[in-house]
Amino acid sequence: MLIKKALAASVSAAPKVYVEDVFSTYLYDGNGSSQTITNGIDLSGKGGLVWEKSRSTAVSHFLIDSARGAGNSLESDTTDAQASGTTATFNSDGYSYTTSWGSGLPIVSWTFRKQAKFFDIVTYTGNGSARTISHNLGSVPGCIMVKRTDTTGAWQVYHRANTAAPKT
Repeated sequence: MLIKKALAASVSAAPKVYVEDVFSTYLYDGNGSSQTITNGIDLSGKGGLVWEKSRSTAVSHFLIDSARGAGNSLESDTTDAQASGTTATFNSDGYSYTTSWGSGLPIVSWTFRKQAKFFDIVTYTGNGSARTISHNLGSVPGCIMVKRTDTTGAWQVYHRANTAAPKT
């Protein structure tokens, strides 16, 4: 009985995590210079991913993450290798740019913080063979996106609801 009470106390003592602690959709206008996006997501301490897109022009999606470093970016709508030289930093309540999107350009950003059973970022070196890649989700992933970063290559996406074989 004493063990049950101690276990119940330790389980109930775990802090609750709410979606607003780990995910943000944020709308803002670029100013063409230094800009800080304060969305309440701790990227410097916890890590995560920022995915941005212009809401008014036909430019590529822009992704930065803590696993590869805020100085490296990917474009989800191209097969390009990662680009370096991005002027972003991750903060405890969002992120900042030294040079942001163009002045007055409306932007949408989606920020995902690393959190068990929600989101993780993993980097690995491929070897051309099928293999298992470890992660920190603590559950079976529902969606997996893979992108080669050192050279051009297609994105590979798996979702548990898709029963068809992936296309390359």
